[in-house]
Amino acid sequence: MKAKSILIIGMPGSGKDEFAIVAREMGIEVVNMGDLVREYTSSIGLSISMSGEIASKERRDKGMDIWAKRTIERIKSNFVVVEGVRNVEEIVRFRKDMEIGLVVGISSGRDYRFDRLMKRGREDDPKNIEEFATREKRELSWGIGEVIATADRYICNDSSIEDFRESVKEFLKEHIIQESS
Repeated sequence: MKAKSILIIGMPGSGKDEFAIVAREMGIEVVNMGDLVREYTSSIGLSISMSGEIASKERRDKGMDIWAKRTIERIKSNFVVVEGVRNVEEIVRFRKDMEIGLVVGISSGRDYRFDRLMKRGREDDPKNIEEFATREKRELSWGIGEVIATADRYICNDSSIEDFRESVKEFLKEHIIQESS
């Protein structure tokens, strides 16, 4: 039996990590595609700050769905939230190898996202608006815009973190019952 899943997409800083935290708190397996990229980057001896470049290189060398293939290998349960889908080819791969319940877009304004990334301070986060713009351009080159535009559902994250977390919790309560049955 194929695992069932909800795929989470969104631009950097939109709230995908917060969605994942709520899902984990509810006992749902979460596989973060960005974590796989960062782990791989580190495993080949490079700084995590090079993750975006490595993700691009792997897509060029091994196909646009390489990170989806590697993600699927990590799934352990029959129901999973996959965070960080970046292109149509990944969705096609997930649809081929899994049952996709919904593709969920996390939407958030550019200023909110930039502010969140500046505060988060992860090694691969942009340090200024120019790096932020470069990162957005790279992710858009992977096809994330098309994936976001064609999501099945959207959750807006332009309010407080508490409001967003509550929206995610309600969404998951509603859809877990449908997906896990």
